[in-house]
This record gives sequence, C-alpha cells and structure tokens, in this order.
Amino acid sequence: MKTAIILLVLCAISFLPLAISDSGLPPLIRLPTKPHLTAFHSPILDTAGNPVIAGAKYYAVPALIGVEGGISVANLNTTGNPSACPTDVVINETLAGNQPPAVGRPLSFYPQKLKGEATDDDVVILAQFPLNVAFDSPDPSDPCAKENVWKLQATIVTGGVIGNEDDISNWFRIQKNFNGRGYIFNWWPILCLNCKIGYSVIGRVGDGSQLGIDSNAESLYGFELVKAD
Repeated sequence: MKTAIILLVLCAISFLPLAISDSGLPPLIRLPTKPHLTAFHSPILDTAGNPVIAGAKYYAVPALIGVEGGISVANLNTTGNPSACPTDVVINETLAGNQPPAVGRPLSFYPQKLKGEATDDDVVILAQFPLNVAFDSPDPSDPCAKENVWKLQATIVTGGVIGNEDDISNWFRIQKNFNGRGYIFNWWPILCLNCKIGYSVIGRVGDGSQLGIDSNAESLYGFELVKAD
C-alpha cells in the first residue's frame, strides 16, 4: 500500500505546472531515481553515419540543400562595448556558391553525467539526453575563450558552465527535426530524460539570425553535424 501511494504521488508531481522562478526560468526538478534509456534516446549521427562523440568537434551546418554556413558567435550589441567578448549565438548562412561562403564555428557536446557511472572519451551523444554545448576555442590564451558554453537567456548566448546541474539555463538536447532534414536543438528545464515539462524547441528569433526559443515552431534551425578535422 505504501509503495502504491508513493507511486501515485510521484506521478501527480510529474504533471504539476512548472512554477517560474525569480530569474524568469523554471526551477530545476530532478527525479529521485536513475533515468531509464530507451529507443527514444538513439545515437546522434554525423553526416558520415558515425555516432557523435562527446568532446569531439562538429560543425552544425544547415540541413537545407543548397545552403552553406553554420552556427557561430557574434557581438550584436552595437551600442555597448564593441571590443567586448562576443556572446550572441547566431546563424551564418549563404546560398551555395556565394563568395565568401558563410562558415560556422566547431561545437562540442558534453552530456550529463549520471550518478554512479563513469564517462570517457568514447561516450556517444544520444537524442533527447541532457547536454551542454560549447564552441571550440582554438586559442586558449584568448580572454574570450572561457565564454564559450551556451546558456539560455532571452536568446541563446555564451557564458554557461559545463556540468552545472544547479543552473537549468546551461542544458540543451538534440532531437530529430520533425519538420525536415537533420536535427534541431531543444531546451528542457529539467534533468529528467523522459519528462516533457517546459519542453521548448530552438529556432530562429529576432531578425532570423539568432537562436532562441521558437514558440510556434515555425522557424526551426535544422542542422546536420559534420565532424571537424
């Protein structure tokens, strides 16, 4: 009887509306038990058909045929300090054949570490698994090199922290593009693999060049992952 009551309480909690914190983002919710991986969490593949590996470098190129480019970072606050580190996560695109072609910056993915499980360099990135996203920093001495991890504010910006489970703005997931080719990013504000509380897809916002929550799923950024050399 006690077991049945506990299960009913946990189920009821999973359907409660998500409160909004003072920061404007929902509070962190964790399940008391280890998540169960299912076929829903299939491996993410690069364009060569190989599983995407945690910590490796990939370009998130547009999934549209005839379009070149990728995801990069820029300083869109032209009224502020123009010499400040760029923090806005943006989409660079041109039609194929245009010169110079648009290019993106390599990305690396760092999945949530489950308690009691070790991780290594061969960890495969899974669909709908909580992860951090970071730009590659070719020059570690660059003072902006530490500003490379994605986080969600009004839009996606850099300045996040890898592995910080107390800050829900740091965590994203990759899923199949339900509206076309390739994959899309989404944001779930909880570190629960199978929960869908506060599920939001990531797409084009503003003038279409920034990444952020696409409320109506009308301007998704579909991408494919190309392994960087």
